[in-house]
Amino acid sequence: MVSSLEDLSRKVRDNNQGLAARNSLRPPSSGLRPPPSSSNGTFPAINSAQRAAATTPSSSLSPSLTVPSPQARARQKVVLQPGHSPLDWAHLNRTQPKHKLRGVDPSTPPPQYVKVNKEELKKHKSRSDCWTCINGKVFNITPYVNFHPGGVDEIMKCAGKDGTSLFNKYHSWVNADRMLENCIIGVYVN
Repeated sequence: MVSSLEDLSRKVRDNNQGLAARNSLRPPSSGLRPPPSSSNGTFPAINSAQRAAATTPSSSLSPSLTVPSPQARARQKVVLQPGHSPLDWAHLNRTQPKHKLRGVDPSTPPPQYVKVNKEELKKHKSRSDCWTCINGKVFNITPYVNFHPGGVDEIMKCAGKDGTSLFNKYHSWVNADRMLENCIIGVYVN
């Protein structure tokens, strides 16, 4: 029984060594390889020559990996006023009457019947009276200006005009119709 266990463990060890040898011959699919591990299972330290070689573009077929500096990656942070988080905006949307967020008289027809042209949209471009058009719908974003995560200056770039391209450039995954559902004024017409 002992000899068969020894034979079995030797076969498993040989099989694992064979797999390791075959995998080391196979080129990596991404062109990047993890650093070899030492015998104690930790990664060895990378010396300055290896670090320089890793960041210097090479003429080989494998792609070089360049990492942008922290300054290049950092976005400008905007500190919102207390009570102006996305959750506060959602609460305001649930609790305020629709006509208040729309900024219109309660007797105003529903948004699908209100047509807004370019000249009318241009009139509403101040911080205290701010409209924009996103995907063919005109929204009164005046109550939302202080809630905008990118800050007031960023959202005012689309004040009084069609902001669809800016909106899609920076956050195309956001559903503007849902987020601003109670702020809709009407439909944009050229």
